[in-house]
Amino acid sequence: MAARYVLRMQFGPHEDSRTIRDQIMDVCRKGKADEVIFFAFAEEQNDGHDPLERIKAWMAAIRPWKRTLEARGVAVSLNPWHSLLHCDRGRQLKADQRWQTMMDWRGRAAAAVVCPLDPGWRAYYAEAMRLFAAERFRVIWVDDDIRYHNHEPLDWGGCWCPLHVEAFNVRADVDASREDIVRNVLRPGSPHPWRGQWFDLWDEQHCELLASWREIAEAGGARLGLMSSHPETHAAEGRRWAAWWTALSSQPPNVHRPHFWGYSDAGPEMLIHGISLMQENRLVQPEAVESIPEIENFPYGPWNKSFRQTTAQMALAQVFASDGLAISLYDFMGNSPADEPERPKYLARVKPMLAWIGGQFSRAMQPAGVGVPWHPDMSRALRTSGRLDWAALEVNTRGWDQWLAPFGFAYSKSPQPYVNALSGAMAWTFRDEELRDWLSRGLLIDGPAAAILVERGFGEYIGLDHPRFITQEDVLFSMEECFGPDFALRPGAQMSLNAGKPYKDRLLQASLREGTRVISMLRSPSQAALGHGAVLFENSLGGRVAVMPWDATAGTNLCTQRQAQISRVLLWLSRGIPTGSVEGGAWLVPQFFTDGTAWRGVVWNVSPDACSSFTVSPPEGMGPVARAVLCTTEGRRLDAEVEGHSITLPKRMHQWELVVLNPSE
Repeated sequence: MAARYVLRMQFGPHEDSRTIRDQIMDVCRKGKADEVIFFAFAEEQNDGHDPLERIKAWMAAIRPWKRTLEARGVAVSLNPWHSLLHCDRGRQLKADQRWQTMMDWRGRAAAAVVCPLDPGWRAYYAEAMRLFAAERFRVIWVDDDIRYHNHEPLDWGGCWCPLHVEAFNVRADVDASREDIVRNVLRPGSPHPWRGQWFDLWDEQHCELLASWREIAEAGGARLGLMSSHPETHAAEGRRWAAWWTALSSQPPNVHRPHFWGYSDAGPEMLIHGISLMQENRLVQPEAVESIPEIENFPYGPWNKSFRQTTAQMALAQVFASDGLAISLYDFMGNSPADEPERPKYLARVKPMLAWIGGQFSRAMQPAGVGVPWHPDMSRALRTSGRLDWAALEVNTRGWDQWLAPFGFAYSKSPQPYVNALSGAMAWTFRDEELRDWLSRGLLIDGPAAAILVERGFGEYIGLDHPRFITQEDVLFSMEECFGPDFALRPGAQMSLNAGKPYKDRLLQASLREGTRVISMLRSPSQAALGHGAVLFENSLGGRVAVMPWDATAGTNLCTQRQAQISRVLLWLSRGIPTGSVEGGAWLVPQFFTDGTAWRGVVWNVSPDACSSFTVSPPEGMGPVARAVLCTTEGRRLDAEVEGHSITLPKRMHQWELVVLNPSE
């Protein structure tokens, strides 16, 4: 697999065509670009919904650049920056655009973001799509404003406008107001039937739009590509991904541009965020897909995102066997690429290494580790608490991801054979038979998930009855103390449960069934024992369960003592079978992949502290590591020394660098 560079750039109709053409060609040649995606009317060059005459001017400006690039073997695609519009940000509908704007669940209407049911806007955008299709781009991208969430200034998003309320009433054969719909969809307890009907209305309406645009695009010889946001938030829109892929293309492959990393430099947590998002996107993509993840840099430049972190982001996309890298290194204002001559040099320097990384992995390889299962229908199945906020339908499944990975444990967003982990509201969203299966293996759960499992009738399998939650206002706890040598760094090791860490805001306490083993104790500032901490239980299904009393979805408090506790708990849950881990320092993050025969591993260093060596415990079935290759952010590949499970690096591995592990074949 090669590294396919797809540069994303924008130059407006006001630019000098010949000057821009020469600069684009120079960047593509020096930066070894394979394709250019031209934006149209994006960000700083957007004042709302452009009239069709203005869109014609955009296409006329792009046309000579497109012809020159294609003549030199560089493919060209188009990214109209919006359809509905991402956000108002001061924009207004123009005088002749008498369209219904988007409305949030509270009844607030946007000024420029439109409702996708408005017939006038639909007719306008169909004409715009015909103008795009006439240019015969390789791909016409549908940006991720084709969604319901995240349309500023709306609360959560939309649309709950009169057009949608009327369409729902016809569909459900009711006479409901917007307030009635919101209240019933968010009603406490089991999902009200209206939730699924509302989700279906939203989803089918978007699929209908996409199918109509796809017909126009394909008639012009282009494919329709989709940019998407966070799968967990799309779940709170009721998105049915299979229907979207059918709507987007009459024949495979679909073309997808998933978002998976922040737009700016971020801390080490961003790697785990990226791993989780890439896994979730793979779970919703069809088998035949051209996946070109976004390599964002906004609002532009080396002061915003470093080359070092950009390289790590591209390397992660290659680890997931991506088909291209949609790279945003240049601004949307049309500034000269020659302003930053180091950028194409950087791209050329790291491309051979990225191509090598991509060649080590295949789409058939699936992540292995501790299972932290995710599925796209979670928001349809979730039991709500009655909080009147659409965001309550978003299910956070990344809590354990942010605990396990920094401590050196690989994880998968699919169920795994030895150990799985549930946190918070996840416990509402799986079928009884799935939960029973995981309870017969090894299951790690936090306090909120444990309380839900008891409510669902699984208390006998986790060793708990009568769960309740305490706060520091109820009981002045401040520490959790380990005792006994089996599940602690040492007997008496203590971990903070004090202020500033919201994961400890509510701690589970319960009646413990016979056979439940307490492995830590809650203590006060004066060391008084206040209640149980973590507990272990072996159940009648033959499984093992560990319950941590805190909320794994509410942030972390990582420390040496907690790492030792969780490490030993996971080993107990798996009955000593390795699930894949690494030791040697904070923030060494492993990944392992297999297609059932071949295996590959990756170890990242996302700590600011450099690393010289580490020890790998490969997952069951992988076999010992035979070769380890350090990949640096400068684009170098260096073989490391492998001796048993120990890896000694040829130079110190700095932050955002990775080592690729190959087992003996």
